[in-house]
Amino acid sequence: MAQRPRMRPRFRIPVSGDGSAVLEQLRLQLEKPEATLAGQIVRCHAFLQVPAERRSLLSPFLNLEMADGPDGTQLVGRYSPAPNVWTGFMALYAFLGLCGLAGLMFGWAQTTVGEFAWGFFAFPASLGLSVFVYGAAVIGQGLSADEMYELRAFVDRAVEKAESRGL
Repeated sequence: MAQRPRMRPRFRIPVSGDGSAVLEQLRLQLEKPEATLAGQIVRCHAFLQVPAERRSLLSPFLNLEMADGPDGTQLVGRYSPAPNVWTGFMALYAFLGLCGLAGLMFGWAQTTVGEFAWGFFAFPASLGLSVFVYGAAVIGQGLSADEMYELRAFVDRAVEKAESRGL
């Protein structure tokens, strides 16, 4: 079954123990002078990104967290755009939602006073623009797919090393 594109894709990787070996392996890989990524690790959370000299407006960030699940500990990863880009997208959605709501209210007010209710046209226009903004987010994910793959491969290598050393 095909999945729909997501604004902030997620993944889960089962890990042995409490996952501290995986986070330690991530820390070791990030501290190497030849490390290809930058990031931080605090307690059971990690944050990975492309180094500043290679980063663009579309570069993804990867947030990692150790979570206890029914099948044991899992490493939960979530891709997201840069915080300022994410805030911009959410501000656009809020603005378009408010414009659609204002159009509905204005159209209803026009209807109650017997005028032509052209205000109702703001609602489908705001819906259409919201779909356009969502499409822009999906296109941005497609343009940054190699960076997302690089982040995931980095995590997979850390998990593999931690699991092989734990045996």
